[in-house]
Amino acid sequence: MKPDEYRAMDATALAGLWRAGKIPAVDLLDCAIDRLEEANPSLNAVVYTAYEAARATAGELDQTRSRGRGRHSQLPAFGGVPFPVKDLGVEIAGMPLRSGCRGWSGYTSRIDSPFGRRLRELGFVIFGKTNTPEFGLYPVTESKAYGACRNPFNLKYSPGGASGGAAAAVASKMVPMAGASDGGGSIRTPAACCGLIGIKPSQGVVAAGDERWAGISSEGCVSRTVRDTAAFLDSLHSGRSEDTPGYVKSLGSRPHGLRVAFSADHPLGAITHEACRAAVIRATALVEPMSASVDEIAIPFPADLYARLFLPVVAAEVAADIAQLARYLGRRPGARDLEPDTRLLGEVGRRLSAMLYVEARRGWQRLAAEMAAFHDRYDILLTPVLATPPPRVGTLTTSFRDQMSIESLTRTPMGRSLARPGFIERLALRVFALMPFTPPANMTGQPAISLPIYRTSGGLPVGVQAMAARGRDRLLLQLAAALEADGAWTVGEPVV
Repeated sequence: MKPDEYRAMDATALAGLWRAGKIPAVDLLDCAIDRLEEANPSLNAVVYTAYEAARATAGELDQTRSRGRGRHSQLPAFGGVPFPVKDLGVEIAGMPLRSGCRGWSGYTSRIDSPFGRRLRELGFVIFGKTNTPEFGLYPVTESKAYGACRNPFNLKYSPGGASGGAAAAVASKMVPMAGASDGGGSIRTPAACCGLIGIKPSQGVVAAGDERWAGISSEGCVSRTVRDTAAFLDSLHSGRSEDTPGYVKSLGSRPHGLRVAFSADHPLGAITHEACRAAVIRATALVEPMSASVDEIAIPFPADLYARLFLPVVAAEVAADIAQLARYLGRRPGARDLEPDTRLLGEVGRRLSAMLYVEARRGWQRLAAEMAAFHDRYDILLTPVLATPPPRVGTLTTSFRDQMSIESLTRTPMGRSLARPGFIERLALRVFALMPFTPPANMTGQPAISLPIYRTSGGLPVGVQAMAARGRDRLLLQLAAALEADGAWTVGEPVV
């Protein structure tokens, strides 16, 4: 297969060629490796490679197919497709799992996690791990453990986070699809920054391997086509009955009569960039032929939900992650193990009361009820994914002065002030000013998808988020497929 042919195909097409015996998995892997070696030095998207293990896997798949051990229809759905996993949460036996954290630098997985095992069953050839911020906490991918990952459309900009390495790998055409996960926007944000499709499915659609982040983090993928994303969800769906058509089979049904709401209002009262507003306006025009009504509304997310409801739970989870790291290290993690912001967030979580945690979780339940009532009136809510186009690399880097302040707060009795609500609100504002539109879907369990609707004058992708009621993932995929068929995507070619 010629490089241009490989890079033009999605995962569905490549798997179809492999099942038909038209190309060996080993050749597909070589195409992926060649492209990775060409592009990765500029992007820093893939931080660990396992070429020899992947070649062994590809060879075994080819032997299974050639020996006729399964009929064509019984071969794995993504047989032979090269696939990197995100270096966060997913264990692959024999590979490191560092979570973007220097403290975990010596750890190697002994077994596959449930999600990792399922990826192997689907026939993916796992050949590496992609860059992620420490513990997946930021909407940019710039850990001290791995260094900054860069956007394939402009190397001065970020591909987003926390699945930034995955998105950069797909957008640069190393692979047609890559593993990703979303606990507050970590699939949708990099998809938006890199011109890809990225859905955070309804809670429970993909069987959870664990209950980290209070069960709101969903495993998934970023891809270049809607059918790839739909096929991936079909392969992982934990509750679909046999008499319910799969997502891929439903893509041909074009939505109609949709009740659409849209808003580009910043939930925290800050400014939404004009490019992100323009992206939403374009999206409303594109969906209008499928709609019964299109209404501009006030953003339905309360301004205090980030500091009061979301951050306390995340902080508690980070505190637990740091405690796990301490057990692994046999000592308290310090500045050489963890980044300042992670240590600070962990201290916040360690000092918060159980009552505040429970109150936050109850707040999620109230928000879910409010959004369910909202979707009684509207089928779709359109918002930006981010409040700005892709940020420049370094935009969210903590200053040296702030690092010194954090070090003081985490080491002295002054740290008792960490649990004060005002401090938490200031901490929340720094990140959520950039990403105020994505966390609500995680708290409510709703599906939300990033669509590559717009580009800035400089050629950077800008995504639009479409949200639906919990359980209506099919509607979002049908809407995305209809827009894709209409030629709505404005992706362009990467510079790398």
